[in-house]
Order: sequence, then structure tokens, then C-alpha cells
Amino acid sequence: INAKMGLDVKEKNLLKFVGGTLLPPVVVLPLISRYLFPGNFLGFVGFLTVSYFAHKSLLSPAWFHLKTRALRRTDVRKYGDWAIVTGATSGIGMEFTHTFGKLGLNVLVVSRSVPKMEALKKDFEERHGKKLKYVQYDFNNTDPAVLASFKASFASALSSVRSAGILVNNVGLSNENPEYVHLIPQGEVDQMLNVNNGGTVLMSRLVLPDMVRRRKGAVITVSSASCTHPTALLSVYSATKGFGNQLTRSMHYEYKEFGIDCLSITPYYFVSNMFKRRKGTYLAPLPSEIVEPALLSLGHAAEAYPYWGHYAMGVIGHYYWDTANGLLGIMKRSKARAEAKAKRKAEEDKSK
Repeated sequence: INAKMGLDVKEKNLLKFVGGTLLPPVVVLPLISRYLFPGNFLGFVGFLTVSYFAHKSLLSPAWFHLKTRALRRTDVRKYGDWAIVTGATSGIGMEFTHTFGKLGLNVLVVSRSVPKMEALKKDFEERHGKKLKYVQYDFNNTDPAVLASFKASFASALSSVRSAGILVNNVGLSNENPEYVHLIPQGEVDQMLNVNNGGTVLMSRLVLPDMVRRRKGAVITVSSASCTHPTALLSVYSATKGFGNQLTRSMHYEYKEFGIDCLSITPYYFVSNMFKRRKGTYLAPLPSEIVEPALLSLGHAAEAYPYWGHYAMGVIGHYYWDTANGLLGIMKRSKARAEAKAKRKAEEDKSK
């Protein structure tokens, strides 16, 4: 063994990071303790605790809100003339599509239902006076021939637009009802893996080369707050959403040097095909309450709760000591209601 061992580049960079991060507190904190809390160690610890929570839960979010909404609002038109949205025929995907139209962008849609995309195209172009193109694809269909055909069609559509500036990875699905992992039908598991994971990677890899070439662009992935803490009975779904969240927030740093902004948003429930409601509530808002603040966060963060109510829920979930068991109880009750409803429906069908 060589006795004259040195530091490699990674170790040197780690020491620089640790030194730059820890040195200021090591110098400043003893001064605060000495002059503000002389002989009062518990008071000093209390001051640090309150300061930490105030910074994490109040000051940092307040500064972020001011920065994104007043000081440095991101103009989405700077990325290009076109946006790409997957799963755009309903819910938050449709809201992103119409929001882009209002902001002056054309939209390229990828979804599986041609009739729904035709209806969306007609409505979009009449309301916004911009263009909407679409490519049909079912992200659950992993047949190599079908996938190759889609890639060719998408490449053709991408080359026909002037500049595709933003990709919204929205397409996704969950298990029909809360369920134990071993009881979820295999088909539902495969769908979640193919659509939520495979679809996000596929679309990102298809658009990033052009964005890198142009040295500008943005990728938004619609993840879920269910991946930010244990979510029993939605284990597979939340894990697939955790995949997209980790992928996108890592890409945030990976593609900075190319002028590409990447953002993962982690909303809780909102009105959608997965959470059917006639109107929004404070805790389950309409998609419009999520899309606009999400766009404001673009370029400023790797990950965000766009809606204020979901941010509050996230803070509570982070600091509450028994969030996982609390959610387990909620999911068990939801599972029981779904099973009771299915039983009633079966009895009604049998009596007809």
C-alpha cells in the first residue's frame, strides 16, 4: 500500500463543500451563544430550534413566494413557441394546455384518445387562436413495433414545429382503489410502471436532445405528494410518483448548464379523473389552482407544492410524528367505502 496517500478530486470537492457549509455556523453560533445567551444554554438551544422552524416553514416559503410572483416571474415564452403535454384531454393536463394557449404558446399533445384530442384541438384553437397538434399513443403499450411507430410520429411532429420549449410529463394513473400491494391486479401494477415511470422517461429522452441543442427548455413532471412520505395502500402508485420526482429534481441540476429548467410538482388531491368532484375545495382544489403557481415556480426550484393548501398539508405531514399511521387509517376507511359501494352496485345489478 502506498504510504503517501492523497486526496482525489471527489474528496477535495467534498472537503470544500463541508468547509463552505459548516465553517460559517461554527464561527457565528458561538458568538450568538456568548453575547445573546450568556450562561443560558437551554435558551440558546430554544433560539436555534425556533429559528430553524421559522426559516423552513415561514421565512424561506415567504421569500420564495415573493421571488417567484413579484421579483423574477418566469416568462414561459422564453423557452420556445410550443409546449408538449402528455395526458392532456382531462384534468390538470387539459388545464396546462389551455393555460399555455392563454400565454401565447402552441401545444403538441400526446394522448391515447383521438376523439378527445380532436375535441380539445377544436376548443383550444377557437378559444386561444393558437395551434394544437397531437400524436396518438397509449403509454401502456410497450410493444416494440408500436413504440417505434410512435417515436417516428413524434419525431416528425417535433420537427414540424419551430421550437418545443416546455414538456409537461402529466400522463399517469393509480390503482383504482386503495389496496394492499399483493392484492393489486398485476395489470394495474404493470400499467402504473409503464405509464408513470416509462412514460416520464420516454418523453424526457425524446425532447431533451433538441433542448440541449438549443440550450433552452423546461421539463415539468406532475408527481404527487404521496411520494413525499409513506402512503400505505397506495404503495405502488406513490413509489412510481417518487420515481418521477427523483428523476426530475435530479435533472434540475443535471441540465442547468444547458439552460434547461426542470421542476417536479407534488400536489395532494385535486379535482381530476382520479378524484372526481363537481367543484374544488380548500384541500382538493381545481387544477387551475395548481397550474399557475407551478409555472411561477419554474426556474426557481427543483421541487414544489404549487398550491398553498397542499404546502400547509406537506408541512404538517413533515413535522407530525405519526403521519404514516394517520394516512394508513384514512386509506383504510377509503378502501372500506369503495368496497361497500362496489358491493351495493353488485347487489343492485343482481336484482335487475
